Amino acid sequence: MKKLLLLIYLSLFTINGFSQKVINNPDCISKNISGTVTKVELSNTETVIHFHIKSPIGSWVAIPRETYIEDSSGTGERLYILKTEGISLTGKNYFEDSDEIRFKLFFPALPKDVKWINYGESNKGGNWFIYKLNLTKDGVSFLQNKSAFNLSSGINVPDFKENIVIGYPSNEVAVFSNNKMLRGLISENEQNVNTKLPKDLPETFFGSWYDKYGTLILMTTPDYIISNFRIQYYHNIDEIGDNKFKISSLSHTFEVLSLDEETMTIRTNRLMTLKRKPNLNKVPKQIKGDWLHWANVKEIKITDDYFYINDHGELGVYEIEGRIDKVIESGNAYWFVIYKNGNYDLYGAREVDGEFVMQPKGFVNAKYKKVKN
Repeated sequence: MKKLLLLIYLSLFTINGFSQKVINNPDCISKNISGTVTKVELSNTETVIHFHIKSPIGSWVAIPRETYIEDSSGTGERLYILKTEGISLTGKNYFEDSDEIRFKLFFPALPKDVKWINYGESNKGGNWFIYKLNLTKDGVSFLQNKSAFNLSSGINVPDFKENIVIGYPSNEVAVFSNNKMLRGLISENEQNVNTKLPKDLPETFFGSWYDKYGTLILMTTPDYIISNFRIQYYHNIDEIGDNKFKISSLSHTFEVLSLDEETMTIRTNRLMTLKRKPNLNKVPKQIKGDWLHWANVKEIKITDDYFYINDHGELGVYEIEGRIDKVIESGNAYWFVIYKNGNYDLYGAREVDGEFVMQPKGFVNAKYKKVKN
């Protein structure tokens, strides 16, 4: 009788939801946070997400009350944050003594059948997001501890090589291995999402593409796309024909209808035939040197390879180093893709009334003027 009662109790407990489930370093399709989710804990009473965020000393992060998680399938309601641990809820949390911080965010319990979740901020100005965080298994970066994986699975997996990232330039996000056996073991989402890897696209696809007026329309790399002068990350890549593809980011979709070494025809809301032009090999001489923020709160020094940003923050002056990834010319403007702290940023510079003015994309009031040498 006691055994029967115990079995009934355990059955009811299991039916009602998660007893306790832990996912280590879960994979996702894309994100824009400067760090990673190290763990997700699922139970009948709550959902706990562990974060490891990196940022320069003097910068800050904030967790708004409108932070939420939701089922990626689009069913169900948004579940808003309940509390935090290791970081304050609302307000600025500064990186004072270290360039990294670890914390936990607590949300209501998820239904047990949820396999993928989105994380976001619904407040005005909120911009952190994670798209399709996988709750079905430990992530690839966790499994890349070869000895631990071999021990737990009993399978001798060869060395991991040439990892490819979908959606974001970090090996902490949606990483897939070229090793076919491993890929078969860890990539169950390929059964549900018809998505190719960026590396599967033809080499001729990558480059800078201009319309007949000489305006940059697309700049494509294996890590990101520049479209509408915004940096965007791969979401889905569908093959729709021989050397034809449908490519989506979170905010933009276009079809590649024909492609060769010099031209590419794409379809968005209209057909366009684009011409390839080479990127600049070096920073133009007139752009190199010192730039001053219009409110005298920041300076930027541009060299052949780096942006050095002196930021006069609340904790004093600190320097941020950004590596120049691409230099692109469009009309009378120069565009710079800058890689720093796991993120890509876009800066544009042009001559206005005899003076060079530069502005990071997305920051209307952050204007810099070239200091004359």
